[in-house]
Formats: sequence, C-alpha cells, structure tokens
Amino acid sequence: MTTRNEGFDKDETIAGVEERVQARFPEAEPGVVHEEAVVAVDKYADAPVKDFVDIIAEREARAAVEESLSGDS
Repeated sequence: MTTRNEGFDKDETIAGVEERVQARFPEAEPGVVHEEAVVAVDKYADAPVKDFVDIIAEREARAAVEESLSGDS
C-alpha cells in the first residue's frame, strides 16, 4: 500500500480547520473551536492517506462546535 504523507502538516491542518470553523461560528469560544479542531485532526493524523483529513476533520469539528452551541442555549 502506498502512503501519502507528502504535503501534510498537522499544525497547518489544525489551523485551517480552526479558521474555517470559527468563521462559520463566530459566536463560538475560540478555545472550544481550537480544541475541536485538534481532536478532529488528531483522529485522522495517522491515516495512511491524508488527502481528505482537512475536509473530514472540518466536518467533525463543525458538528462538535454546533452541538456545543446548541447545548449552551
């Protein structure tokens, strides 16, 4: 099996996910957004193919932040 690690920077991926999720939910606490981005990226950081880690992690982080916001109401 071929692995695709070229071009994957975990910190850069976390920052990108964090930025996009924060833009989508500006009312969310930055610490919550950061934590959810880290958790989501960490979940897939060891995947053999990393082409879609940012997309999948963003979806998971977005869902977690949205859930935390609805729980705050």
